Amino acid sequence: MKPVIERILTGIPELDAVLRGGLIRQRVHLFEGRPGTGKTTLGLRYLIYGASVGDSCLYLTLSESKEELEATAASHGWSLDGIVIDEIMPVPPDANASQTILLPTDTELSALVARIADRIAHSGADRVVIDSMVEVRLLARDSAHYRRQIIDLRQRLGQLNATVILLDDLTADGREYELQSAVHGVLTLEQIERSFGAARRRLRVVKLRGGDFQSGWHDYAIKKDEILVFPSLIAQEHQSDEDPIDILSNVESLDRLIGGPLIAGSSTMLLGPSGVGKSTLALQYALSMVERGYHVGYFTFDESEVMLRSRVIEHMHEADAPDEERRFHLRRINPSRISPGEFIWKVRRIVEDQGARLIIIDCINSYLDVIREEKSLLLQMNELFSYLSNMKVTSIIVGAHSARLDTSKEPDALSIITDNILSLRYYEVNNVVCKAICALKKRHGRHEHEVRVLHLTDAGIEIGERVKTSLEEPEMASLGF
Repeated sequence: MKPVIERILTGIPELDAVLRGGLIRQRVHLFEGRPGTGKTTLGLRYLIYGASVGDSCLYLTLSESKEELEATAASHGWSLDGIVIDEIMPVPPDANASQTILLPTDTELSALVARIADRIAHSGADRVVIDSMVEVRLLARDSAHYRRQIIDLRQRLGQLNATVILLDDLTADGREYELQSAVHGVLTLEQIERSFGAARRRLRVVKLRGGDFQSGWHDYAIKKDEILVFPSLIAQEHQSDEDPIDILSNVESLDRLIGGPLIAGSSTMLLGPSGVGKSTLALQYALSMVERGYHVGYFTFDESEVMLRSRVIEHMHEADAPDEERRFHLRRINPSRISPGEFIWKVRRIVEDQGARLIIIDCINSYLDVIREEKSLLLQMNELFSYLSNMKVTSIIVGAHSARLDTSKEPDALSIITDNILSLRYYEVNNVVCKAICALKKRHGRHEHEVRVLHLTDAGIEIGERVKTSLEEPEMASLGF
């Protein structure tokens, strides 16, 4: 008969999702990472949740004092009521009183492991955090000695009912993997410093013996009162049963130019230089959807929320409506303070929680700065587009560039995987700067090929007549279509 694998929740819902249901009960797990990655904070959150559901909890500390742990919890607004904090000195004051023919570190390490096991057994705790294994490793004379003692500790703990988390700082020179191989589960935490802005934190499950988990790196953030994990997106795991909704702009000439409505689940790229009207064009589609009673998510990296509210929400008659009653969900994103995983998670929340049927990202150039260190724009955006398509959500991506379309460079390279492309440009006639628009691509049907005059008025967008000037004339060379 196949043994039943029981899970225990960590108290961080999204981390439990990555773990496919939580840690495995009555096993020993390792949370490893360099100082500052949040290991202690995760350990405390695990125990605080356990205390809230009636589990007996023990925090066994070999490094920090009880006062320091309480200060850490207080900084997050947490209480450690119901959690037993037990301080253990790695080397007791009388350690040198008993001498044997063995090296002092042999007896000290075995005695420390025995004391840890005895304390946990005596407490009868359901959840245990041991902080940190660095203090244990310092007593080992070599890797083999350390590994033997860790296996002994694991075997002793295996006879108890506790689910144990070991914390390890990864501060040793020449990192070895004896601790990873000796435990049942391993969670690695990492902090990446940027040249500007907030550090990026991410984690991955290295192994979970006997259990399934979502592989790969997942961004996470430590907020004042919570730990937020953002599971990496797997588009094929998401499907929607909603009826598809094609989107018209309600500007007849624009709809005719692009060859009809934007097909449900399709992606559209709006390209052009700054100030040419890309955001206004995207907002025209947003206004159309809101007027039909559907929800729209608008993520802006550049334009201030105040300006967008004055330009758009005022026209949607929702200026005084509470956020939960709005159909236009405006989210201002600071690219220096957010990770790629967190941004995608915000998109998912608007789609899955608010039921948005149109997502607008303005503009993709700033998002590039968020994920530039990964050099994976096309991979991430392709997964996001696939997810939105599976959810029958239409997407509009705004990208700024000033040269001719060049798909070998970002953000133009993104146009390869989008379904539709609308290009906007400036041109000059008789020393007057004008705007023009044309459709370069529509994957799901035909579109007009003419370059047309674009007018931005107080009433909205107007698509004018075909541009008459010959492309050979110098002023039209700046069009860049």
